[in-house]
Formats: sequence, structure tokens, C-alpha cells
Amino acid sequence: MTDIIIIGAGAAGLTAARVASKEGKSVTVLEARPRAGGRINTLHEQEFSIPVEAGAEFIHGSLPYTTSLLKEANISFYESDGATWNVIKGKLEEGDMFPEEWEEFLEKLKQLKHDMSIAEFLDQHFQEQKYESLRNAIIRFVQGYDAADANQASALALREEWSSEENLTGYRPRGGYFLLIDFLLQECRKQGVAFHFENEVQYIQWKAGSVEVTTRQGERYISKKILITIPPAVLKCGSIKITPSIEKHMKSIHAIQTGGVIKFLVEFKEAFWEQKNSQPYRSMPNLNFIFSDASIPTWWTQHPVPIPLLTGWLAGPKALDDQKDDEALLQEAVESLSYIFGCTIHQLKYQVKAMRVLNWVADPFSRGAYAYKTVNTSSALEVLSQPISHTLYFAGEAFYSGAEMGTVEAALASGTTVAKKMLLENPV
Repeated sequence: MTDIIIIGAGAAGLTAARVASKEGKSVTVLEARPRAGGRINTLHEQEFSIPVEAGAEFIHGSLPYTTSLLKEANISFYESDGATWNVIKGKLEEGDMFPEEWEEFLEKLKQLKHDMSIAEFLDQHFQEQKYESLRNAIIRFVQGYDAADANQASALALREEWSSEENLTGYRPRGGYFLLIDFLLQECRKQGVAFHFENEVQYIQWKAGSVEVTTRQGERYISKKILITIPPAVLKCGSIKITPSIEKHMKSIHAIQTGGVIKFLVEFKEAFWEQKNSQPYRSMPNLNFIFSDASIPTWWTQHPVPIPLLTGWLAGPKALDDQKDDEALLQEAVESLSYIFGCTIHQLKYQVKAMRVLNWVADPFSRGAYAYKTVNTSSALEVLSQPISHTLYFAGEAFYSGAEMGTVEAALASGTTVAKKMLLENPV
């Protein structure tokens, strides 16, 4: 028997394993994938010139858990900067990430006393025709940045998130996010944590102080406590049967909403958009972000790193509803980019060196990208923060109640906090 079983070797699971094993506890980590990291997945593919991020990519703002861990692991990071370009109704113009009326919108949002969806807030306060571009921009931002449904996303939560521009500033770990995961993995192994990859949990049988886990591969593991770091979207599907049932907690899990994301990686032969005379392509000097009304609307570069790689981003309800296969999605990406750069599909394809699509909605071990707060999230998280008989615990970005919900920071913070709670409450 081990002291603690942790399901999931993502950022939360690895952090919790490190904290618990440091205190001398025996820890077993079960992971369905053949690798650690979960939705952090840096790809080292031959066709791409640099390691590319299939999943998490940015550090948003000054985040204590993330920056502290990066410093400990001796991993540097750099700011993503450059110009923002907009392509709306076929028209290209250099602009800002935020619409003209952004400050007016934030001021009105600050006055909000009772929570409602951001769509309802816009309907109440910015319904006039003159605010049409603002409404469209806010909804695009909610869908793109938070991967959220504007009809469900909490206005108060978004206010907290958007109140500081620093929270919207993006940094990248130099060399890729996998370095952070690799550091945690090695630290855990040094402390005797046992990892079992490609072991998909199917059954959890529990009673106070005792847990038995059976995997789809037929393996059985026994412990005193268990920490579940699986995304709520996966738990909702019922792929893991928990006996006796935990109805109150499952009801709260069903209240957590997960945003959809389909990510595109397109490397070109050259950064043609940086050239002043870039015909037949549009010129977008110093390009960082592109916001558009194309079917794949959001794209960004690696600026200031001079690699001709564009990352595409389809998020929110459109990503959740998209049933296309990878080939059709890549074609959609090509069509979007040809529209954005004002060229033909043939001219766009001529410049392409490598392409890849990462559909996190179709991934059976994530079923989406990351969680976002709705009007009902706070009460659900209050329930999920409470262990069941000091035996079953939950952690992960989706189970974190702070403003950083949905981020790597949230996963690290949640994993740390819950692991410490496991050690203090009826210690194993």
C-alpha cells in the first residue's frame, strides 16, 4: 500500500507529488498518456525549426508559483511583444488588442454589483448601435482569450482578470514549457515517486482511509488517499466509475465549464509579412498578434524570436462544436491565412514549410482546453475544495478558485495547496 495515489501527471499532479514526497510520503502517479505534462506538450518535430507548443504556451503576468518554479529550475523567460494587426471585413489596419471604448467598458464593469454573464452585461449596458464594434470585440476576446461562451462566462470573474493589464501580458519560457515539466518529473523521481504511464484509470473503490484503483490495463493500486487531477470535462463523461458514488461533488464537477481550443502550427519558408514590399502578401511589420474575422480568427508569431512560425487559435463554442477532421481543419487554416494576407490559397501554400493541428476538444484525456468561471462556479468550487472523508481530493487548474483559473499557474497553485492539505488533515 502506498500513502497517496495521484491520477494525472500534469502540472497539478506533478506539483502535488513533489510536495507530498518531500515530506516522506510514498506516492504513486497514474497517467493515461505515454508522457507527463497533460495539456503542456512541447513538440520536438523534425519538420519544425524549433520546439513548438501544442498546448500551454504563455505565462500571463507576474505569477508567483510559475515564476518561482522557473527560477528554481533555472529556466529563463521572455516577453512576447510586437505589433497587433486587425483584419476585419477584408480591411487591414494596425491596432490595439483592445477596442476604442475599452476604458469606458471597464469603468462600467467596475460598477457591477451582482454577477451575470458577460453577454447579459453587454446587452444591458452597451446595446446601442454605436457599441456594435465593442460588443463584437469583447465577445471575440472572451471566446479567444478565455475560450469561453459569452452567454455563460462570469462578468465579475472577467472583471477581476482584466482589471490589470499585466495579467494580459504574455511571456514564454525560453526553450519550451516542457523544461518545467521535466524539472518537476526529475524532482519527483529523486524523491522516490513511482510513475505508471499509459495506465488509464477505470474504477475507484474507496472508503474512509482506503482507496483501490483499477486501470483499463488491469493493474490494481491501493493507497490511503487519492488526489484526482483529471479535467472536469473528462470526469463528466463517466469514464471513471467511483464507488460509492460522490453525488454532491459530481454535481459540482458538472457545473465547471471547459472551453474548447483547436490550435494550429504553421511554419513558413520566410517571414514574408515582415517585408516592406511583400507582394502578393500583405505586409505586417513587427507582427505579434493578428485578430480577424476569418474562420480561424486569431494568429500570433514567436516575436521577438525571428522564426517564421504562426500559431492559429480557434477557441470557445465554435471549437467545441467543430466536428471537422484534421485535414479539413488544416484546409480551413490555409483559407483563413490566405484571406488575412490577401493572397490566393496557392500563393499561401507555396510559402508553407510545415503544418500541424492540435485538437484539444477531440483529445479523450482533456476534452477541451481549460476551465472558465460562470455565475455558478464559485459555489461549485467551494464544494470541490472539501475532501471526501479525508480520502478523496481534487486539484488542477479547473479546481482553483483564484483569478488565474484556467492557467498553468492555477494548476501549480492548486497542486501545492491541496497536497499540503492532504498532509495536514488526518495525516497519512
